[in-house]
Amino acid sequence: MGDDADDLDDLDDLARRAHTVAADPRTTSVIAGGRVDLLEALETLEAQQPDLVEALVLRDVGELDHAEIARQVDVPVGTATSRVHRARQAIRPLLVTGP
Repeated sequence: MGDDADDLDDLDDLARRAHTVAADPRTTSVIAGGRVDLLEALETLEAQQPDLVEALVLRDVGELDHAEIARQVDVPVGTATSRVHRARQAIRPLLVTGP
């Protein structure tokens, strides 16, 4: 990943590609009280696995269903579902509270 401004632009682009902006309550409950800022966690994950972040943002920010995500990123529905699940698993440890 590049500098912070580029990182924010990348995440903004993903959010714009998702037709609406609203938080998924499941994600909101996961991040409540987290030590690490959500954006920082997304940037960390994106540096390692950008395809996972794309799917997560489209699902939880854009509220796209798995079929819509699959069409958007041109992958099978099962792959889109798997990416969302794997992204949630990968981001949770980055958002844990307290030692």
